[in-house]
Amino acid sequence: MKSFTYFLSIFLTFQCGILVQYPRIELLPNFSIKCLLIESWLKIKNIQFYRINNHFLLGSPKFGTVPFVQFNGIYIEGSENIMNNLNHLGQKLGKNEKEIEINQIIEEILIPFVYYNKD
Repeated sequence: MKSFTYFLSIFLTFQCGILVQYPRIELLPNFSIKCLLIESWLKIKNIQFYRINNHFLLGSPKFGTVPFVQFNGIYIEGSENIMNNLNHLGQKLGKNEKEIEINQIIEEILIPFVYYNKD
């Protein structure tokens, strides 16, 4: 059986990032809000990445957190850090007032609602 590092070394030959997140069914969105946020953001920006499901519950090398991205051999942890460090890649996303309002609604209303009703 091949090890996880073997598969990572295969993916490192490509010039794209690796997104490691919680396991999920391919047709359903991720139940983790942070994983869903990062995966959607990478798709919107047209940044090429490979999604690896974290079946072995491996976390990032430093803090053991999920999701994390390995890009050009560098591990980036946390959704805000991933977006800040990879913002220069892909398409430029314009900011307008409606987009800012939608982001505020999602962050202030939808995410707390999902956290509260998770059980």
